[in-house]
Amino acid sequence: MKFAHLSDTHLGYRQYGLIEREYDFYNVFNEIVDKIIDERVDFVIHSGDLFEIAKPSPNALLIFQEGLMKIKESGIPFFAIAGNHDTILRQNALPPQILFKKLGLTLISPNNPIINSSFLRENDIFIGGTPYISKSQTPLLKSLLSDLSKKSEGFSKRILVAHQGIDKYIPFDYELEISDIPTSFNYYAMGHVHNRIIDDFGQGRLVYPGSTEIWRSNEVTDYKKNGKGFYIVDTSENGAENRFDVDPINIELPREFISKNIEYGKLNSELNSLESYISSLNNKPILNITIEKGNFNTSDVYKKLNNILSKITLMFRPTFRNEELIIEERYIKDNTSLEPKDLLVESLKSFDNEDISNLAVDLLDSLSKDKFEDSQKIADLFYEEYFGQYETEFKKIIKQESKNKKDNKSRLNSKTKSNKNNSNHENISNNNSNKNIKDSDEKFKQTTIDFN
Repeated sequence: MKFAHLSDTHLGYRQYGLIEREYDFYNVFNEIVDKIIDERVDFVIHSGDLFEIAKPSPNALLIFQEGLMKIKESGIPFFAIAGNHDTILRQNALPPQILFKKLGLTLISPNNPIINSSFLRENDIFIGGTPYISKSQTPLLKSLLSDLSKKSEGFSKRILVAHQGIDKYIPFDYELEISDIPTSFNYYAMGHVHNRIIDDFGQGRLVYPGSTEIWRSNEVTDYKKNGKGFYIVDTSENGAENRFDVDPINIELPREFISKNIEYGKLNSELNSLESYISSLNNKPILNITIEKGNFNTSDVYKKLNNILSKITLMFRPTFRNEELIIEERYIKDNTSLEPKDLLVESLKSFDNEDISNLAVDLLDSLSKDKFEDSQKIADLFYEEYFGQYETEFKKIIKQESKNKKDNKSRLNSKTKSNKNNSNHENISNNNSNKNIKDSDEKFKQTTIDFN
């Protein structure tokens, strides 16, 4: 039995806003379809990010439909999951793959996590998986993977399909730690990481086929080393053991990504050589060019590059590193590390306390992996060790402050009450005085003679 494993085709992606790049992605996909058919595989697994966005353009939908119909006409089942680009993070939202359910695509989804087919049953093959699940839902993801592991028991060939980042391969942007993944599967058909990876894991192989085209310029190095395309996976039985052999099928990309560093003093000769090379290519390349060393005017150099390169490249992206900038970069490199842990320790040096620095580093490591309970334990332990000896005395101080506040309040209330009593006494005296005056007035009126 053999099958094709591909991922991250990103159909519809218009890189740098260029229609030519969108068609490059389509052309690579069409070539992959033809090679899959030529390989006479038993089925295809696509591990997510079939499209660039969850609402693909009509053109992207049409390109995939045409490719899928070719595969279906060749009698090859097509199994797929939704990646993060295929997914709208909204309750009950459906990925675009659902549109092709009646055209030969079987979608692995929360409602249909296990592929059911007579071919798989006859060959004792289990295929199960989950669509992309975000980091905030990692506990759910781990639970689903555990459940799939249990359901795969009893099958001789067990394949897990997932579109997730793993800490071992992308340390700063992952949903799973390698220890979170069940070890019971023979083949882990992964997607999401754009570089090619084949690793021994569990009872078999963990494989990322990578993106089929250069989605970001930082993928160029891996492309030149490992290629782009898809994998053919062949299983052969050695007694009771099943082995999954993985072979790359490389696709020659339609357009070169060129990275070139040129010293300013050699600018003219290097540009002539570069212009000569580019003219030999079938398609205009994407060029990343860096002009470095020497003192030069950035604006003047850019005008020169633009006059020559704008005509022969699809796009060129210049970077300038004159002598002044190089000196600044060298200073930063010699004096500062940009690693988060190093930056944190550097910022805490003013405390002059190694215990506090260690606490901060431990919390950074734990919180960056969303281990909130562990972080709380670390903080509690630090408090107990560092402040526990002062806690009894601290409680006494708090108690005394509370008592002082009560006493002050009591004295204030007594003073207020005393002032109120004095005020009432004065009012009574004033009332009596007024009454006496009134009585005197009445007596005076009674003794007055009316001369009229």
